[in-house]
Amino acid sequence: MEHLRDLAVRLAMDEPVGDDLPMAAAHALTRGVDSPGLRELAGLSRGQSREAVDLFRQAMDELGSPVPDERGARLHLMRQVAASIVAGEGDAEDLAHEIYCQAAESQLPELRPVADRFLELYVGWGTAYDQTNEAVAATKAAAQSFLNDHPASTAPESLANSGDREGASP
Repeated sequence: MEHLRDLAVRLAMDEPVGDDLPMAAAHALTRGVDSPGLRELAGLSRGQSREAVDLFRQAMDELGSPVPDERGARLHLMRQVAASIVAGEGDAEDLAHEIYCQAAESQLPELRPVADRFLELYVGWGTAYDQTNEAVAATKAAAQSFLNDHPASTAPESLANSGDREGASP
């Protein structure tokens, strides 16, 4: 399910995913994820993007994990990145920039302070911090604060269960 949720987020962000959906559906079926729409989607060929997107939306609804709106998708992406920062995965500077970009591009007033904070961390990385450890600690603290202030439960139900893994029964 996780790969299907990732595709749902990409679709919500207007990324072209239509040609990838039939194969993703087939892989999900082999892992035990099943719905009528998913079976039909798996039978489409690569050139049927429009039909694939419609069937994907139907299948995700059937699986109880509808495609989120853009706001829900951005928050989901930002939570994933923040969780990576807190876990010490990846480059904290690059990940701070990613959160800034997602928050700024959302143009949502409630995310403006998030954009400002992560821009401050990103821009100040080389000049405001004497040590990289201090910069990483400040970024981790900001990421943890973001996760506390924007828990998964604020997202559409479709992404609130992002701990599920492919192969789990729907």
